[in-house]
Amino acid sequence: MKKPFRLNASGQKQRDVQRDVQSEIDLHLELRAREFESLGMNAGDARVAALHAFGDRTTIEVEVNSLRETTLKERRRRDWMAEVRQDVAIGLRGLRRAPAFTLVALLTLGIGIGANTAIFSVLRSVLIRPLPYANPEQLVQVWSDHRALGRAAPEWLTPPDFEDWRDSNKTFSGMAAFQGWAPDITSDGEPESLTGAIVSGNMFELLNIKTAMGRLLNKADDDAGAQPVVVISDALWKRRFGADPKILGRPMLLSGMSWTVVGVLPKEFRAPLPFTPDVVRAIRRPPSAPCGRGCIVMRVIGRLKPNVSIAAAHADLSRIAAQEARDYPRTNDKVGVWLIPLHQQIVGDSKPALLALGGAVAFVLLIGCVNLANLLLVRGAARARELGVRAALGAGYGRIVRQLLTENALLAVGGGAIGVTLGFAGSRVIAVFVPESIRRVQEIRVDAPVLLFALGVTMLAALMFGLLPAIQSVKPNLFGALRSGSRETGRGGNALRSGLVVAQLSLAVVLLVGAGLLLRSFLLMNKLDLGYRSSGVAMANVAFPRARYTEIARTTLAMNDLVTRLRNSSAIRGVELTDVPPLSGGDQDISVIPVGEPVRQDLPPSIWMRSISPGYMKLMHMQFISGREFNADDRPDGAKVGIINDEAARRYFPGQNAVGRILATGSDSAAPRITVVGVVASDRHDGPNQPYKPELFLPFAQFPARAVTLIIEPARGVAASARMLRQALKEVDPLIPMPDYPTMEDQLGSAVALPRLYATLVGAFAAAALLLAVLGVYGVMAYAVSQRQREIGVRLALGASPSRILGMVLTQGGKLAAMGVVVGTIAALLLGQLLTALLFGVTAFDAPTLIAVPSVLALMTLVASWIPARRAMQVDPLTAIRDD
Repeated sequence: MKKPFRLNASGQKQRDVQRDVQSEIDLHLELRAREFESLGMNAGDARVAALHAFGDRTTIEVEVNSLRETTLKERRRRDWMAEVRQDVAIGLRGLRRAPAFTLVALLTLGIGIGANTAIFSVLRSVLIRPLPYANPEQLVQVWSDHRALGRAAPEWLTPPDFEDWRDSNKTFSGMAAFQGWAPDITSDGEPESLTGAIVSGNMFELLNIKTAMGRLLNKADDDAGAQPVVVISDALWKRRFGADPKILGRPMLLSGMSWTVVGVLPKEFRAPLPFTPDVVRAIRRPPSAPCGRGCIVMRVIGRLKPNVSIAAAHADLSRIAAQEARDYPRTNDKVGVWLIPLHQQIVGDSKPALLALGGAVAFVLLIGCVNLANLLLVRGAARARELGVRAALGAGYGRIVRQLLTENALLAVGGGAIGVTLGFAGSRVIAVFVPESIRRVQEIRVDAPVLLFALGVTMLAALMFGLLPAIQSVKPNLFGALRSGSRETGRGGNALRSGLVVAQLSLAVVLLVGAGLLLRSFLLMNKLDLGYRSSGVAMANVAFPRARYTEIARTTLAMNDLVTRLRNSSAIRGVELTDVPPLSGGDQDISVIPVGEPVRQDLPPSIWMRSISPGYMKLMHMQFISGREFNADDRPDGAKVGIINDEAARRYFPGQNAVGRILATGSDSAAPRITVVGVVASDRHDGPNQPYKPELFLPFAQFPARAVTLIIEPARGVAASARMLRQALKEVDPLIPMPDYPTMEDQLGSAVALPRLYATLVGAFAAAALLLAVLGVYGVMAYAVSQRQREIGVRLALGASPSRILGMVLTQGGKLAAMGVVVGTIAALLLGQLLTALLFGVTAFDAPTLIAVPSVLALMTLVASWIPARRAMQVDPLTAIRDD
C-alpha cells in the first residue's frame, strides 16, 4: 500500500523547498531585468538594477523560507485539527450507534478510575504528603526502649529522663513533651468535658506554629510559679464562646481551677498528638514533683538539627541513656532509645492496609481494561467489513488505527469524568474509616495532584484497553473482509481474546483470595470469646476533679453516693466501677515480684493493673477459675488483695496454684504486698485482634481513683438509663458534666472498624472483578459460538447430538477457567504474604479460602459458558449453512 505523503519528512524535502524559493527569486529577477531592458538598459546594467531593486537576496530567501514554512505548518495544523474533529465526530456517531456497549464501557471505566482516584487521595494524604509543619522531615517521636526488659512496644519517658535527654543531647534543636488532660469546664455555660493537652512550653515553637489571636505558650509558662494560662482551639472558641474576640484575658474554670485564656490556635492547626485538644496548658512541673524516674508518663517529640540523621541522633541519646543506667540502675538499667519519624508514627499500622486497598483497586481497573479490550476486539471483528471499505477507499492503516484510538479516547474521557466525580464522593466515604489519629493531622482531600493522577490513569486506561484492539483490528487483510464479511479468517483474534480472559480470571482469583482471607479474619474476630460480655452494658467516664475533691476519701464518698443512686433506679439493673475499662485504648501497669519464688529472668517486665468494684466480674460475665471475688471485707485498712488472670498465673507461678501467693510491688522489704485471692480467665482487654497479657485486678476500696468508668446494665433501654445517670450526676455534683455514654457494642464496633472496612472494600472490589471476569468469559464464548455457527450447523447436519455441541463449548470455557484459576492461585499464594499484617486467625495459605475461591470462580465461569452453549444446541443446521 502507498505510504501517506508527509511534508518535510526528510532533509531532501527541505532542500526541494529551498530550490523552489530560489527558482521563484530567479524568475522574479529575470522578469525585472527584462523590464529594465525595455527601458533602454543593456543586459548587464538591467541585471544590476534588478538586483539593486530587489534588495538583499539572502535575507529575502530566509524570510520567504520562514514564511513558507509557517504557512505550511499552519496548513498542516488546520488539516490535523480538521482530521481530529472528523475522527471525533465519527467516533461519537459510532458510540451512539452502540449504546449498550458505550454504557458498559463508561460505567466500567468510571468505577475503575473513580475507585483509584478515591484511594489515591487517601494514599497521597496519608503516605505521600508531608506533615503540615515546618521542615517535617526533621520531626521524630522519641521513645524509651524497654525491649531488653521484655517489652515489644516503645514506651513513654519519665520526666527526669526527658529533661536529661532534652538538655544533654547534641543532635536535636529542641524536644517537647506532652500528656493527656481531661478537664471539665464549669464556667461560661453548662458543664462540659473537654479534651486537653499538657505540653512543655516550647511545643508550639518546636512546630513553628503561629497564633490566630493572642499568644501561644512559651518556655516561661513551664515554671511552677508562672500564671496558670491556657490556649484554646478555634473550634472551642467558636462553639462555646461564639468567636468572641474579648476571650483573651478571660478566666476559665477548668476542673475547679481558674486558668486565663491567652491565645487561640489557628483554624488550620493540626496537633501531632493522639487526640485533638480543646485546651492546651503548660506542664508547670515543680522541681520536687513526686513523679520521678520510673514514672512513665511523658510522650516526646523532637526536632533534629539540619543534616542530622536519625542514626546519629539515636547514638547521641543512647550515650545519655547509658549514663543514666549507670547512675540510676534501679530504674534505668537496660532502658534504651527508640526513635521513629513522626510521619511514620502517625501513619502507624495503616500503611499495609492502604497499600493493599490501592493494589485491589488497581486490579479492578486492570480487569476492567482487559474486559473492555475484549469487547473492543469483538466489536472490531464485527466491524471488519466497515474497516475494509475504508481501506478500499484509500484510508491507510495509520489513519484507521488513529480513528479507533480516537473512539477509545472518547470512552476514556467520558469514563474519566465519571471517575473523578465518583472519586470526590468516594474519598469522603473512605476518609471516614481512616484512623482518626491520621485524619486529625492530615486532611484527606481531592487536590490538583489527585486530579493529575486521575488524568494520568485515564490516559493509561485508554492505552491499555484501546491500543491492542486497534492494532488487531487492522492487522488482518482488510480487503479480504470485503469478500468474507465480518467473519475472521484466522485464529489470532480468538487466541488473543482467550488470553485476555485468562488474565481477567487470574486477576479476579487474586482479588477474591485476598477478600476471602480478610473476610475470614473478620468473622473469626467477631466469633472470638473476649473473656467479658460484649453486649448489654454501657459505659460512662466520670472524673471528680482534684481542685474540688482534695481528699480521696471525699472522692470515694461522692462515688459511692452516685453508685447508690443509680442502683436504686428501676431503669438500671446493675452498676459497677473500674478505672480502666475494656476497649478503652488506655492502660496502666506496675512491676511486681512473686514473693518466695526463685529468681527468674523470664518474668514479665510488668503486670497490667485495674481497680474494680466487687461485682464487676460478675456483671461483665468473666469466668472464675479458682479462688474468690472481691467482697465487702476487702476494706481500705485491711490486707491488700488482688485477682490475677490465668495468663499472669501461668507466667508468675507456672505449674502452681496461684491462690494465696503474694506479689510484691518492689524489691525492698517495705514494698507493698498483694495477696492473690482469685484467678480469672484471661480476656482480650485491648480488642479481639490483640493478644492476652498478664493482668492484676485490685479492689476499688483499697485502690481508689478520681476518674472511673461506670459499667451500667440498663433495665429498660440505654436511653432511660442515660436519663437516670444525668439526673444522678446533677444530684451528686451539678458541676460534673454528662459524659459520653457508648454501649459495649459501640466500643467493640470501633475496635473492629478497620478490619471490617478492609474486608468490605476489598470484598466489593473482588465482587466487581468477579462480575467483569464472568462477563468476559460470556462475551468470548458468545462470540466464539457466533463465529462457529456454520461449523456447528455442519456438525449437527452430519448427526452430532446437541449434548455433544454443549460439551464442546463447555470444554472450551472450562479450559479458560482452569488456566485462569491455576495462574491466579499461584499469584495469590505469592501476593498473599503482603496481607499477613492484616490477617487474624488465618494465614495466606488458608485452605478453605484457597479451595472455595477457585471453586466459585470455576462454577461461575462454566455458567457463563453454559448460556452460549445452550444457544449453540438450538442452531438450525440448514439456516446456519444457508446464511453463511
